[in-house]
Amino acid sequence: MGSSPRSDLVRPLGTRLEKQGCVIADGHQRTSTDGLFAAGDVVSSLDQISVAMGEAAIAATAIHNRLR
Repeated sequence: MGSSPRSDLVRPLGTRLEKQGCVIADGHQRTSTDGLFAAGDVVSSLDQISVAMGEAAIAATAIHNRLR
């Protein structure tokens, strides 16, 4: 919907990106870079605040479980 992902920060890490530059994340918001999670407008999804908040909650839960 006309937004441009700001994924330049993860490019040097070798994180997998889509053709449009969005970070590729799985269902737990994990990326191809170990320990890196992504949520919001930088991943490929509906660019809405409520969606970003949900993705952030999923990522936070996955991070919490990873640290246990």
